Amino acid sequence: MKGFGRKVFIVNSRADSRGMERFKAAAALFDAESLKNCEIRYTEHAGHASEMAAEILKEDDGDTLVIACGGDGTVHEVANVLAGSSLPMAIIPLGTGNDFARSVMDEQHRSDCEYCVSEISKDDYVVRSIDLIRVESFDSKGNLIPESSAWCNNVASIGLDTEVQLRAKSRVLRHPKSVFVRKTSYAISALGALFGNRKFEFRFDCARGSDAPEHSGKNGYTLISICNGSFYGNGFCPAPKASVSDGLLDVCAINNVSLPRALYLISKYKSGVHEGKKDVDCFRTTEITVEATGYRDLNGNYDGEDFSGRKVRFTCVRGALNLAFYD
Repeated sequence: MKGFGRKVFIVNSRADSRGMERFKAAAALFDAESLKNCEIRYTEHAGHASEMAAEILKEDDGDTLVIACGGDGTVHEVANVLAGSSLPMAIIPLGTGNDFARSVMDEQHRSDCEYCVSEISKDDYVVRSIDLIRVESFDSKGNLIPESSAWCNNVASIGLDTEVQLRAKSRVLRHPKSVFVRKTSYAISALGALFGNRKFEFRFDCARGSDAPEHSGKNGYTLISICNGSFYGNGFCPAPKASVSDGLLDVCAINNVSLPRALYLISKYKSGVHEGKKDVDCFRTTEITVEATGYRDLNGNYDGEDFSGRKVRFTCVRGALNLAFYD
């Protein structure tokens, strides 16, 4: 394809150290001609990737490609700024999990940032539009909660997942330099959370593509995941058949179950072979609303970011982001 006259790399300076070293080595291989069109900007604080993406968007003349270099958090930040615009983005995975990358690139690109940098320098990619999930959170009076509303490019979830994520974040914060802790924190936290509270009070309403009821039959579940991509939590696979460009959300709701049943299902859920199992409801829709039924508000996460609200609406927006796919 025709390349872009300007390529801006937004690099998360707090990315995995080994990934960062490989990126710097790969960037050093740019020839003089390529460097004329490239800018490398390193983040300096939390939220800086969003700020830089917003600056680039204001400057864009239709001939710019933004490359988000980092983990799922960096991709989420940049995607939220570029959503709804014509400015395209590419991804170079430098994080620990790189879960969204699993859905949009092959293993060679996901594990080899030098390969990605090389193809970007040679304009060996194709830009296509993908769907995003619009997340809108509301309080008990029906007012929108802006700080808990955003675009989600990968997976949003409510219930046990959020408890797991909070535990995983706490583990990482206690051992910020440990690669082992980063890689295992989600799985270990998931196991620990299973022995705690596994019932979360909510119900959901949605339009299904089959004759299934639009209203959930229960008021309590272990979790519900609303997916654009297939993976999250460093390899858990709630939606093995998800596509980022089919105009549909892949939803998985798991009933409140006993501990032995939960242990069995989480192993299936991680491997992506849970569909069709008892106590697991998997379906596709274009929009779904989840509402708290107890006295506590919902707590959830999208792309690893926490949110809360009394009621949350998830809508699939077709073609909301232009993404560069490696050939």
